[in-house]
Amino acid sequence: MKFLSCVAMLCLIASPALANARLIKSNPANGTKVKSPHRIVLTFSEALEPAFSGALLLDKDGRNLNGEPVKVSGKLITIRPERLEPGRYVVSWHSAGHEGKRLEGRIHFTVRP
Repeated sequence: MKFLSCVAMLCLIASPALANARLIKSNPANGTKVKSPHRIVLTFSEALEPAFSGALLLDKDGRNLNGEPVKVSGKLITIRPERLEPGRYVVSWHSAGHEGKRLEGRIHFTVRP
């Protein structure tokens, strides 16, 4: 019984160390068709390390369209692009939480006329 209690306690203590700053939501959402967004917000599962997290807004030709500097604060990455023309766009992001594990991914959205 003591052994099982110790194992359970170790699992509870070790669980937070296994966490990663993973993307849980984006606005616009992946795959959506939207009017030109004034801001793009990525929400992560935990607070980010600003020095090791960020995002790029890319057009169909792979050009960076970020405009203002990307803001990394708490669990959010925010991009404030200039007005986007109709077409397909990609947000390429990378995140690192306080444990230092880097994750990366992409979301795709289309700006409608």
